[in-house]
Amino acid sequence: MSINAFVDYGFPSGRDFCVQFLSSSEFKAATLREIAPSATSKENKENIALYIADSLEKGELTTDEVLLAYVKQPRMWLSIKQGQSAHTPSLKSPALLLREFGEEGWYSPIQETMGLKKWYIRTYKIPDYIRRKTGETSQFEECNIRWSVIAEVGHNYVALSWEGFSFTPRSDEHTEKSTQFPFWLYIPAFFDQLADYLQGQWVHPNLPRLVMHEMWNKYLNKSINDFHYKWQHLRIRAESAGVALNAHSSGVHEIDASGLQALSRQLAESALETLGFTDDIEKISNVENALLRTLLKEWGTKSYEFSLDREVNLREADTEGSKTKAQLEKLFKAHCYFGLKPGSKNQDSLQHLKCHSGYYGGSTGVLKFLLRELGLRG
Repeated sequence: MSINAFVDYGFPSGRDFCVQFLSSSEFKAATLREIAPSATSKENKENIALYIADSLEKGELTTDEVLLAYVKQPRMWLSIKQGQSAHTPSLKSPALLLREFGEEGWYSPIQETMGLKKWYIRTYKIPDYIRRKTGETSQFEECNIRWSVIAEVGHNYVALSWEGFSFTPRSDEHTEKSTQFPFWLYIPAFFDQLADYLQGQWVHPNLPRLVMHEMWNKYLNKSINDFHYKWQHLRIRAESAGVALNAHSSGVHEIDASGLQALSRQLAESALETLGFTDDIEKISNVENALLRTLLKEWGTKSYEFSLDREVNLREADTEGSKTKAQLEKLFKAHCYFGLKPGSKNQDSLQHLKCHSGYYGGSTGVLKFLLRELGLRG
């Protein structure tokens, strides 16, 4: 089973450990090629990792170059707070993480030569058990996962990003039953620790208001400066059980947001038909969005996923003169957990976002967009 984290099987410290760390899922292939631009696109991760480890040994690369590329990678999960800090401490040397498993705790700082942002790494040791087969018998073997959480600290914000993974927490099971690592139980403490070290005064932004009110009103089916924005509802999680509005249902369920949108559309068309506006597309759209917004609010939504794109009109020359071509620009896509149940033991206890990679840029793309919407300096 592949674990989306660095797993230490007892690698010796030094160059060997460095190669294994660079080869692991902690480093994306694109990141390794950024560190070693001379590597060809056909080179696999293992060969590039060997080249980088050798370059570090020879002094042709610095640990700062490798670590800076590492911390700036996009990741799946993100949680942000706004506010300021007053201190920049020097904690454990992050260079150690390239050569040994190291102790749990904070490593810092990492920063660009001319930049104002700083990065900190929080590591956490997690025992994992894998079944090794020897002939006809098998037994569990313990190894260690080094989970790393990256903190990006700017002038008026702090952002933690990390990867999620599944692991096998016990060795006395008859089957290798893996479970999701409950990161939401640890991230709040990491925020608090960092605040103590940096003398930071940070608070979570009001993410439900930002997404469901401010951004909704600003972008939903709107055109701004010749840009037409496309907002797509993808998924919600609520304590109601479905589009049928079954008031007797309980528990957290996933709801198909496209079905919810279809219901809102039908209600809008039915309501406007009675008023004689059957062919007014704009009014139908406005009522549909108002109904959908109300349903989402009233259902006690715990999390909401959406995407936001915009059409950019490009003028292209052709044999007959010029024509306009619409190009879709990917702006934002994430599942927003609003953290509205702080006392619970599931993900709803933490305000955070599950970020989509590819064109949307993972945690780095989502962070950049949110900082701009919040008026913070990125």
